[in-house]
Amino acid sequence: MGWLKLFSSALDYLFPSYCLICGSQDVYQAGYLICKECIDSISFITHPFCSCCGKPFFTENSRDHLCSDCLSHKSHFNFVRALGTYEGILEKIIHQLKYKHKFAVGNIFNLLLDACQFNEIDFSAYDFFIPVPLHQRRLRQRGFNQAVIIGKVLQKKYKVPLRLMVLERTFYTLPQVSLRGKERKNNVRNAFRVKDLKVVQNKSILLLDDVFTTGATINECARVLKAAGASRVDGFVVARAV
Repeated sequence: MGWLKLFSSALDYLFPSYCLICGSQDVYQAGYLICKECIDSISFITHPFCSCCGKPFFTENSRDHLCSDCLSHKSHFNFVRALGTYEGILEKIIHQLKYKHKFAVGNIFNLLLDACQFNEIDFSAYDFFIPVPLHQRRLRQRGFNQAVIIGKVLQKKYKVPLRLMVLERTFYTLPQVSLRGKERKNNVRNAFRVKDLKVVQNKSILLLDDVFTTGATINECARVLKAAGASRVDGFVVARAV
């Protein structure tokens, strides 16, 4: 046994890998703290779904089409896609990152992209990625922006620049999770600005966030970026509420 393998075996003995979600030591793959059973229980989003916001349709006899919300309300993004629905294991994964500061979860996102063979977005086609920004006050409270962690995973995987200083949250708003429907839209109206218009001129941009609920936040970010001259703005989230 080579010394590297011996060292690795010793680490596994002293600090055994375990699933962050259920505690199983039967992890799916070395270096990823999640088991196959948890991955298999995730509700990945597949066709058919809304061609704009990505909302899944629970029927097998339908093609992708616009949902009623997208037919009745203007979307400034071209489309948003999500890995899965915001429930069960995927919800727990996001909570482990967002509220328990389990940063190892970031690695799990990379695995999930491969596990579900996600091909709804050509990530390498964008000029750069922009994480939805937090206000400085909330950033100080939480200590990190979960969208940035997701962005760093995608930056490394697809070799696309991650721009953290392009979009700014200009005033502190109530947490969207505490609001509903129209309240969410009003809460983020004019809450963002582009710091340097030249950076986004004629650029194709992918916005990143952890969860899509009503889409108010991503839609407002897309509106501001398009108004600043971006040629295309799409969105990617880990999970989507249904």
